[in-house]
Amino acid sequence: MKKKVKRKIFIWLLPLMLLFFGAMFIVTIFISFLGMDVETESSDGTGCSITGEVDVSKINQVLEGAGVFKGKGQTFIDIADKQGIDPVLFLAIAMSETGWGKSTAVREKNNPGGLMDSGTNMQTVKHFSTLDEGLEAMGVTLHNRIVNDGLNTVEKLGAVYAPIGVANDPTNLNANWIPTVKGIAEKFGGLTSGCDSGGNIGTGRYIIPVDAPIISSGFINRVNPVTGAFESHKGLDFAQPIGSNIKAADDGIVVFAGFGISGHGFGGYGNVVLIEHPKNKEWTLYAHQSELLVKVGQHVQKGEIIGKVGSTGQSTGPHLHFEIRKSKMGNQVNPAIVLGIKGA
Repeated sequence: MKKKVKRKIFIWLLPLMLLFFGAMFIVTIFISFLGMDVETESSDGTGCSITGEVDVSKINQVLEGAGVFKGKGQTFIDIADKQGIDPVLFLAIAMSETGWGKSTAVREKNNPGGLMDSGTNMQTVKHFSTLDEGLEAMGVTLHNRIVNDGLNTVEKLGAVYAPIGVANDPTNLNANWIPTVKGIAEKFGGLTSGCDSGGNIGTGRYIIPVDAPIISSGFINRVNPVTGAFESHKGLDFAQPIGSNIKAADDGIVVFAGFGISGHGFGGYGNVVLIEHPKNKEWTLYAHQSELLVKVGQHVQKGEIIGKVGSTGQSTGPHLHFEIRKSKMGNQVNPAIVLGIKGA
């Protein structure tokens, strides 16, 4: 009698058990679908950083699942800094081109950017001896496109990397390139430059425009070392070896690039660049340059090399005179306060 009761209970419970485990299986599949590997995802968001800063920890975290790029976060950042490009954009394009570090080209040929081999008349992808060598070459290529050619937004780059409507893209896959790169950029914390939203170009936060900054003169009243006149020094002087890189403090538009004269409001500044930052409604000025690397109307990115330190104009030695202006012609504020430099 007991065996029959047990058998009936088991028969009654069996459908419920099957239903329960079946439901659990479906839930597991659904969760797995939602959490699919990031390399299949894209986004149509802005792709821009909220803070305007590079999130190094996030970059390293995301690269843990990026194939051969695991642990290469600092390499990307160093090369981007050297080439004057956004490290997040560099990362996003590399991930897009290599299927998150897992393509045959990057695994077997250390080629992270689809660079073609001139030795085979551009018929095969180029082989690099190390991954770092391949990343360096890709960095140079992006510098040429972004800095030299002015393709300083994802949209502009997409028109070159993945042009829409070309004969070799019959299924229009190239249309996915821009949203995919932006989506990947968001995963790394967002782009820190080239973000043009409704004309508000810039991140809203400035960086120090030189490497290894040494302040030789602050935002003070002083005797002009050239003229001997007592006057207000309306910027910061960064003592630098001649020929050192000068970097844009933020994204912006070059509104003056040339030898400053009094009629322009830049008398004594020598070779000078003035950049407008619509995001802040401010202007930054870079004076006494030995070489100008930008021209009027050019859009520049935060950290992009815009010139070389010199001693042109009223100057007693090589340095960068740097100003932050509230109007195009003046109304300067102390850059040390804005940049968070103490004791200047």
